[in-house]
Amino acid sequence: MSIPRYIAVPLLILPWVLALAVLAWMVIQRFPPNSTFVASSALDGQSIFINPFLPAERANSPGVQSDGWVGQRITDDPVYFTARVPGPYKSAEVEIEYRPMRQPFLEFGRVFDLASQDLDISPMFSTELQTADWIAAAGGFVRTGTSASTLQTAKTNELALWRAKSVMPLSMDHGGVLREIKLSLRGAHDFYFIPVDGALDVTLGIQDSNRKQLKTTVVGIRVLRGSDEIKTQALQTSGRQDTKMGEVFFHRINLKDLEPGVYRLAFQADDDVFIRSIKTTSRHWVVGPRLNFGDTVGYSEAILSGRAWTNSRHLTLETLHAEGLQTVGLGSVKIAIARTHQIFRLDRTDDVPAPVELSVPLSDMRLVGDGWFAFSPGAFFEPYPKRLTDATDLKLEKIFAVITDFKLPEKLADGWWRSHFTYALNGTEDGLRFVLSAPGIADRAGAVDVRRISITYGREPLSLKQWLSLLRQEAANVWHRL
Repeated sequence: MSIPRYIAVPLLILPWVLALAVLAWMVIQRFPPNSTFVASSALDGQSIFINPFLPAERANSPGVQSDGWVGQRITDDPVYFTARVPGPYKSAEVEIEYRPMRQPFLEFGRVFDLASQDLDISPMFSTELQTADWIAAAGGFVRTGTSASTLQTAKTNELALWRAKSVMPLSMDHGGVLREIKLSLRGAHDFYFIPVDGALDVTLGIQDSNRKQLKTTVVGIRVLRGSDEIKTQALQTSGRQDTKMGEVFFHRINLKDLEPGVYRLAFQADDDVFIRSIKTTSRHWVVGPRLNFGDTVGYSEAILSGRAWTNSRHLTLETLHAEGLQTVGLGSVKIAIARTHQIFRLDRTDDVPAPVELSVPLSDMRLVGDGWFAFSPGAFFEPYPKRLTDATDLKLEKIFAVITDFKLPEKLADGWWRSHFTYALNGTEDGLRFVLSAPGIADRAGAVDVRRISITYGREPLSLKQWLSLLRQEAANVWHRL
């Protein structure tokens, strides 16, 4: 028995119609006519566009939690999540709902590389700045009762920076004398100098530890005034037939006719390179916020103790070698560094405004402070305000204004908050990676609960012709990815 034509033809056509309908639905979802696509996740592991936080040892499993809410709990720092980009969009607005517990400070941002070194980090949450003691003003926050102009007029020791830039002091010294400091600094450092009579004269004694035979090491040196680049140089150390220390060689930076200001000398090198001496006519120069006291193994039998003067009130410290286990002093407080490859915290609670002595008797220590370090008391100055960190006590440290682009989060019920962050896209991304940082959370036995992440992708509204062109562009993108 044959099927009538009026029945057979629709049966043959129907699967194709359904397939085309599904394809059209998928295209419209991926390339919506209103140029907006919203991806949302309740952190239950069900979203195809937003993945849960990792690594697993810093966040628990997504889904229903023991006390009934749905999401994911973060207990260590930092954590990351990835998002699948649904098409060629020009912006992504991330909305995140979270509940901090015993954690006063959060930051959030986009990660551009797998090593998590290239970051765009923004302020997210601050218990102190969200109290009635502080009010938002153009360019940051000021203490209640303080003029908004304090953000521009306050002394650097009365200001703090939170992921923001600050106007530099327009300084110039006179009558410098050439002085040499013997030291042992390892790897990359940022030095800040005030010029003398319009000149900057610095000579670095550089040594390659030569861990790999016949391998040259590239060292970069940049001099900047604010964001203006004054000079850039690339140096090469020469490889050896063996793995003994290379010879110390000297490199001089001598610039004249400089304008008043603070000049940053960025020494860019890996940890196989040491600075063994610095000779300069500058009367005021500091390094920071990173300071890495290197060892003298293979260079000198004597231990060159790490010693500096700093306005830092909060330090993180780490040593990678058993020879670096020691007691470190910061002013009147001390801490015993008892284990390698572990970050220790050292906090001052005094009200001393002047720089205090930092003592690292055995060197071999990586430090990051919230202030600056000088190698003699008279050389100290503050090129910029101190960084705002999770350990900063704004009242105790007599901070009257915070320069930041921090936007107050929206307060929800039951201790939950909502924050928004917007990022520009170039239209060719397959995926995005984000970081949530909660410094010190493990030491506080704190947590951050996250119950929802939403990403709104957007672009300019398109005409039909532009929309079809966009489809062709995405087809080309797919072809190049194959």
